[in-house]
Amino acid sequence: MIIWIDGTYGVGKTTVAKQLKERFGNGAELLESDYYSDETIKKIKKEAEVAHRIPFNEEKLPQNDMRFIREFKKLIEEKSNDTNKKLIVDMALTQMECKENLFDCLQKEEKNIVHIILMADKENLESRIKKDENRMKEIALDCLEYNISFLDDNYPEAIRIKTDNRDTDDIVDEIIKIIKSRENYI
Repeated sequence: MIIWIDGTYGVGKTTVAKQLKERFGNGAELLESDYYSDETIKKIKKEAEVAHRIPFNEEKLPQNDMRFIREFKKLIEEKSNDTNKKLIVDMALTQMECKENLFDCLQKEEKNIVHIILMADKENLESRIKKDENRMKEIALDCLEYNISFLDDNYPEAIRIKTDNRDTDDIVDEIIKIIKSRENYI
């Protein structure tokens, strides 16, 4: 099962994904992408070297880098074959390239994906982005409205969870309930 944690900048994807991984323990693996986490970069570069492919451009956001999208898709495909583990993917799907060349392709391969979009009010997101020292603030703020609209317009079947004024534990509990209900259904 792939648990895709999606949403705009500042919504809490990485925090929720990490805590979700912690709660599942050895029964899950986390692939981060939003800011090219060191672990994901190492995995993708290693895969590219083994296959004699050119690595991606780390100076671009992952959603805008087709090489990264292709390599990340291959990594997800590989990791999702381990049916003994849940694969948690932390990535904003806010560009058409990502949607069509990554997410839609995985769905066509009939991967078992639980797509969760974390949401918050625009004012809260702006405030979180401005307070965060590790963000590309100008880009994040400039793209915020577009990203919100893109998620709303392109993923009508995704599960949406509001993060405003909520504790991370509460959000993770809700996601775990969703996952368990899906597992019981299958």
